[in-house]
Amino acid sequence: MERFHVSATSHWANYLPEYVAREFGYYEDEGLEFTRSAPDDWTQVLTDLADGRAEVVLGGLWVPAMYHGRGREYVPFAQLNGRNPKVLVVREPVTDFDFKDLEGKTVVAPGAGGTAPYVHTAGLMRRAGVDMSTVRWVRDLSGSMLTELFLNGMGDALVTDAINGAFLQRTGKAHIAVRHHEVGGAMPNSVYYTSRAVIDRDDKIVWRFCRALQRSYDWLKEHEAAELSELLGREWPQLDTAFLATVIDELRAGGIWDDIRIDEQGYAEWLAILAEDGLIDAPVPYADLVDPRPAAEAAVVAS
Repeated sequence: MERFHVSATSHWANYLPEYVAREFGYYEDEGLEFTRSAPDDWTQVLTDLADGRAEVVLGGLWVPAMYHGRGREYVPFAQLNGRNPKVLVVREPVTDFDFKDLEGKTVVAPGAGGTAPYVHTAGLMRRAGVDMSTVRWVRDLSGSMLTELFLNGMGDALVTDAINGAFLQRTGKAHIAVRHHEVGGAMPNSVYYTSRAVIDRDDKIVWRFCRALQRSYDWLKEHEAAELSELLGREWPQLDTAFLATVIDELRAGGIWDDIRIDEQGYAEWLAILAEDGLIDAPVPYADLVDPRPAAEAAVVAS
């Protein structure tokens, strides 16, 4: 068995395929001793990779894109979330919500764990024709802090993840107006990336990891989340397991885990948004950043 450690930017149910592969022994079948960690300061994942404590990182594609040509080279090779599992919630139930409804309003967008909640939401708003000069933002703070402030009167809308949004709606404290995975289409929100040296290892450790992950994708396409109740309860005991399962099934149906291959069109759209917001000077060509081989081989084997 060879060690394979993933340093991830969070421990949350939108990363479910990774946990499924561990639960069913798919990593072991590939000769991998799989472990994962999620440091409180997400930037520690980069240190973990540099120091050899992790073989790969799980996080936003925007990180390899921003560092490309700027001192570090990270190679994305597979996606875990092929769509953005975020939602926009408001205070009262709405029908036929339009992003233009946010003109003149304040949007609260957490950012302590990464920039995507704001950047992707703002990009979708621009594409909807919103006059962004009229929108105020409160951002760059932790999700828990900004959620608490929103629930106590700050702002008019909150960007949060689909699971938190569903639980807030269940209590009647907020209501989902926009589901990013529906309106945003393909978007490699969470990807695996590593160094070129790890990609090129003779033992094909990244390829083996992708094969294990692909098996969990295939399982999730055929099974409802209720069959994972023990796993869900163990990993997220603070949540109502039965309700969490219903939210996961909505994510499954929404295509968040359809494919481990980084979608080229979704990649291009996401990098265009990153360029618009100044995180990168210009979109990086897919072939210059992504190594699609490990995920592509796993998908072919599965088919």
